[in-house]
Amino acid sequence: SMSTLVASTVKTETLTGETVAGSIAVTGESGSTTTNLQQGLCKQWVLLQSNGNSVTDSFNNSSVTDNNTGDYTLTRTNNMANATYCAIGSSGDNSTTFNVCSDVGEQTTSVHDIRCVNDAANSTIDVPDTVGAVHGDLA
Repeated sequence: SMSTLVASTVKTETLTGETVAGSIAVTGESGSTTTNLQQGLCKQWVLLQSNGNSVTDSFNNSSVTDNNTGDYTLTRTNNMANATYCAIGSSGDNSTTFNVCSDVGEQTTSVHDIRCVNDAANSTIDVPDTVGAVHGDLA
């Protein structure tokens, strides 16, 4: 007999790996390889406005400290397992000046710094819509 694939919805509160609780393998797009679900998730992100203390939206972010013009410290609600994670940032506005946002300075399990630089003037600048994100292992 022929079986019919029926679309369904799975509702659950928690997903846990069967062999290793914190590891769930997901079949990749090619169907021949797998990727680790937990490794592919963003662990923290934040969208800041130009004054640095105005958070438009965020995930796993408990606070933002405005250290100076264009220099911010993002503090996580849940810490990373170590300080060897990938922290990225970007910034932009409607001017013709190119602005770059980089992860510089402090990077610990609980915080990381980002700095927005006006590339043409080689100085820090407050930029509307500055974003930061972290990928790595949660504690």
